[in-house]
Amino acid sequence: MAKRLLSSLANFRGNLPSEFHFIPDFFSLSEQRTLLSAALLRLDATGSRRYQKKRKSYIASEGSSSIFLPDGYYEFMEGHYDGVIHNYREMHLTSWPTAEISGLSPVLDRLHSLLPFQTKLDSTQTHLLHLASNGEILPHIDNVSASGHWILGVSLGADRTLRLESCIKPEETVDVLLPSGSVYIQSDSVRYQYKHSILKNRSLGGATGQRISVMIRVSSSVG
Repeated sequence: MAKRLLSSLANFRGNLPSEFHFIPDFFSLSEQRTLLSAALLRLDATGSRRYQKKRKSYIASEGSSSIFLPDGYYEFMEGHYDGVIHNYREMHLTSWPTAEISGLSPVLDRLHSLLPFQTKLDSTQTHLLHLASNGEILPHIDNVSASGHWILGVSLGADRTLRLESCIKPEETVDVLLPSGSVYIQSDSVRYQYKHSILKNRSLGGATGQRISVMIRVSSSVG
């Protein structure tokens, strides 16, 4: 436990709020690959046929040793409707492709075992967010009327830095490096009193490659 704590402390710059919980190495490499494959399968199915054909042609001619294809083969949007997210694609997930992806069910069981406050799975919402290599999320507070008092995030792909900025004391800022396979839970005051962002630069050693976030929120009727 002490060794794991030390490894997690190396990911921080600043004083971490007490209602932010972080596990830097929750998922193994094989589990990460399984989750990434499942997330991309669902995201790719929602895009235009032109991009679906483009990806299929690339794989047929070039092959792919990486789960992610080059940025140009994904239909990234330049800006979100509220101006917060740039160079991304997203979807609300209604079901995981457990029949199509071998080994996905036990990985999801591990993920759902982390739901806080004995929350039932059917009272949650799952959201997939795919950032391009130059994608970023600007500082903001989520619409808390649309979801409850906690949010769980899984980071997959390139390491990026999450920045938390206190709305009450602007000088209180903490940077958290989110390696692939890490999980965080932010609840209560961190949800309502801190802006959060995903930095575009390499703060704390974060890279600029693509990443996918699996976000699970409790519904507002529960939270």
